Amino acid sequence: MSLGRLRAGGWGLILALAVLAGVVVLLASPRHRALYLGWTTSTGARANPGAGGRPAAVAAAPSLVPAGRLPAVPDTESRIHVRVADTVPSRLPAEGVPPGWTTKEFVGRASVELVRDENRLALRLRSEQSSFALYRDVIVDLREFPFLSWSWKVVQLPDGGDIRERARDDQAAQLYVIFPRWPSPLRSSDVLGYVWDTRAPVGTRLTSTQASNVKVIVVASGSAQRGVWRVEQRAVVQDYVALFGRQPPRVGRVAVMIDTNDTRGAAEALVGDIAFARERSESMEIPTSMLR
Repeated sequence: MSLGRLRAGGWGLILALAVLAGVVVLLASPRHRALYLGWTTSTGARANPGAGGRPAAVAAAPSLVPAGRLPAVPDTESRIHVRVADTVPSRLPAEGVPPGWTTKEFVGRASVELVRDENRLALRLRSEQSSFALYRDVIVDLREFPFLSWSWKVVQLPDGGDIRERARDDQAAQLYVIFPRWPSPLRSSDVLGYVWDTRAPVGTRLTSTQASNVKVIVVASGSAQRGVWRVEQRAVVQDYVALFGRQPPRVGRVAVMIDTNDTRGAAEALVGDIAFARERSESMEIPTSMLR
């Protein structure tokens, strides 16, 4: 072997080792991932249909956050809004998933409309023996914004739905907060869910019948307030610690969901804007910034 080839081989080995070291640093550092690859910790959990087609991890996110995505900026009222629509179409209702949201169909087809209901812009979700979710990326540090609020209205509940029973695990209105965990966010994300159940009593807390990484709290139940807008408010950090036993990582995504694939019936719900706030609101009225 010639001296030239030896030298070329040596330099090639050094270059290969340098590239390998760079890759290790890149994958180990969230900051470098975000800067060079466009990766952030804002990705959903794995998709696993489970029994009856319901997603095992709820957060079956098909894509990562675009390059350069940074934590959301609060408004003048110190809230981070997750809006149902970035722009309002000239004509409502508008059928289809609004820009900014991603849909995942687990069973059947998604039925989504952007509507105005009682002077409130909302997503209308309808399910007939189907199961689907809508996702939106939002990076939130709960140390700064520990309180979550949203509004929703149930029009029709799935008959006999009960989150405590795997064979009847259907709800008309569900909101999920997704906490990606590196280095494998697609497999190990924590998911905290808030649901409006048909039969399970308010305050029920449990691990999802479909996946151990999904913890759920029943915040509304039954048809007594069917057709009425409700405003919910939760201390997300407290809920997370109580259910997962540790401090939460950053929020990376939220999702809304509806399903009736287990009970084989129908359901309908409307969901308004979602907001993370620095302080608990003393009033449970809808904030004016959530109205259009």
